[in-house]
Amino acid sequence: MKALAKLLALCIFCAWCGAAAAQTYPVKSVRFIVPNGAGSSPDVVARLVAERLSRRLGQQFLVENNIAGAGLVGAQLAAKAPPDGYTLFMGSASAMASNLVMFKSLPYDPRKDFVPVAGLVDNGPYVLAVHPDVPVKSFGEWVALAKSRPGKLSFAADAGLAGIIGRWLNKTAGIDVVHVPYKAIPPSVQDTAGGRVEMILISPIAIAPFTSSGKLRIIAITSGKRFPGMESIPTIAETLPGFQIGGWFLLAAPTGTPGEITQRLNREVDTYLKEPEIIERLRNFGFSTSGAGTLQSLQEFIRSERARWVRIAKEVGVEPQ
Repeated sequence: MKALAKLLALCIFCAWCGAAAAQTYPVKSVRFIVPNGAGSSPDVVARLVAERLSRRLGQQFLVENNIAGAGLVGAQLAAKAPPDGYTLFMGSASAMASNLVMFKSLPYDPRKDFVPVAGLVDNGPYVLAVHPDVPVKSFGEWVALAKSRPGKLSFAADAGLAGIIGRWLNKTAGIDVVHVPYKAIPPSVQDTAGGRVEMILISPIAIAPFTSSGKLRIIAITSGKRFPGMESIPTIAETLPGFQIGGWFLLAAPTGTPGEITQRLNREVDTYLKEPEIIERLRNFGFSTSGAGTLQSLQEFIRSERARWVRIAKEVGVEPQ
């Protein structure tokens, strides 16, 4: 009985300590690793969240961009950091899901090294945009043009997520459009706007100056339904029923980070993401959010996304590098 009483007392003490730690957290600045460049979509969202958490929790949440090794170094640094709540990670569809099928080996294990803290962006669809001289104004017309000129048209996209989506789109639509891979966004946009590449697959915010000036024309979006704020843009699904894909971001922490801390961060982020102002700001960037979610819902979402990328990789014949 005495042993049981001691064990019970220890459990109560540990629970109290955890709750106390969450109440005082953070007592110093927090490192927020983003494996993307400054000014990129994940970086913009991370800075919005970091600024809010800094104001709400009284310590600086410092965004640290680390793009070394295609973002793998940043993910590794976050994964191997002490699980004390003072290192957070911007987990994207690439870092948390598709990297598993794109690389033979990773310096981190997204299945074991991270715990999801809060969802940030549920869906960040891509758009298909063409040079003004390309004689199409819809995805259906693009497919017809591509079928009339197999292997003669090209699309610009990165060598990662967007590139695979483009190849998947080729297979689904039964067309042969050559993928021109780019390591950076600006050259891909410039080449498409300059007519050296006919089409580009990219996030809408990245080409906003070019579409507003008429240098590029958007013909379709990859969301399942017409996207809020861009209702005039038809979806690919209107031509290819069921086609839907996009990027997503979530806040993650090294596995072992105290639950009391991750739960507090989750509550803070959820409150923020439900404010009309941030919903509108994210929408202007081409993103949608339904709040921070729960540990269970986030884990289920990540599992489903990983399964989806395994399926897509098999369909298009992705060879891990």
